[in-house]
Amino acid sequence: MSSNARGRKEQKFFAELFFKKATACLALLFLCAAAPLKLERVVLLMRHGVRPPTHEPALAPAIAPDAWPAWEVPDGYLTPHGAAAIELLAAYDRKAFGAGCAELSIYADVDERTLATGGAYAAGFGCKVPVGRAGGARDPLFSGLDSQFDSKAAKQAMAAAAGGAMGANAALFQAMQNALAPGQTGYLDLPVKISAKIPGHLPKLTGPLPEGSTAAEVFLLEYLDDKPMAQVAWGRLDEAGVARLLALHPLAYTVTARPLVIARATASALAARILAGLEAGPKVQVLVGHDTNQAELGGLLGLHWHLAGYPADDPPPGGGIIFALLAGPGGARYVTATYQAQSMDAIRNLQPGVLTQALPIPGCGNSTAPMACTLAGFQALVQRQSR
Repeated sequence: MSSNARGRKEQKFFAELFFKKATACLALLFLCAAAPLKLERVVLLMRHGVRPPTHEPALAPAIAPDAWPAWEVPDGYLTPHGAAAIELLAAYDRKAFGAGCAELSIYADVDERTLATGGAYAAGFGCKVPVGRAGGARDPLFSGLDSQFDSKAAKQAMAAAAGGAMGANAALFQAMQNALAPGQTGYLDLPVKISAKIPGHLPKLTGPLPEGSTAAEVFLLEYLDDKPMAQVAWGRLDEAGVARLLALHPLAYTVTARPLVIARATASALAARILAGLEAGPKVQVLVGHDTNQAELGGLLGLHWHLAGYPADDPPPGGGIIFALLAGPGGARYVTATYQAQSMDAIRNLQPGVLTQALPIPGCGNSTAPMACTLAGFQALVQRQSR
């Protein structure tokens, strides 16, 4: 046997071993942390899988002058590679949740990438389950604002968050400039502006932070879709460099999505839907949305995560927040939260490899102690934080 073949065989063995151990660990989190507890119901809010940029070019040529690599699907669509990764994730979840096809429901936003992700998840789960969706061109569950939204208050909150984000990350912005156009300053010279001209609409942030977030996300997507490294950030970044610049992605959400005045307006309906799903319905309920949905819900409920290989609070493709309802003795019921995502290399190489982290639920206990947050306590938290 050649050394390359032997290396591939060993890699497959360790990947399969990791998959088995990871599955057992997630099951233990739900079922074995406290012996009497039983997994009753799960609501998973996940992000769609790997896609190309949603428009071309991803950034203006003035700040990113080089040609971007080509993709095999239209802008914003789920790629075949992304679908295959989602199928792997769903196969993992079926074992972890101990559920069959009759116990699975999937509901997705109206975009092709979310609907296709729902379909890939059903296939990986081993089921022919229809993917539910809203009837119109827009689903307020995933992209709505409540009627009480105050755009001026949101602008003030964004300005306060932006000041800290910009001032403390000068080296990160310089590293992004070096990736986009070495020796130039067009990206760094972008003016920072927050505009709230349209009442009842989210303010718009412009400048190095949102543009850098977009670029970092595209570099990640190029890497995850298994493009040659010469095409990932034009060959200027390795995996560690992609991961480092990716910090701009969740950093932007600390300004545009996580401030409470914004999160209440954008994620209250989603929090109510998750709560309703825990209270009744199939054992496994999957909601397929976007990274913005996870950031907004994280801001609303104070949820934070940090998985190995990713920056803190980053919601990668296929990543999701798992809310689990656990039944205890005497009819007691508890809620835990867990963040789950495939590792970067697991997605790129289409190998098993799922990372999980139990999340504290501020105001309702810590998920590492599964009996810390009662269902009644979670109901009160959602009501208190939402409007």
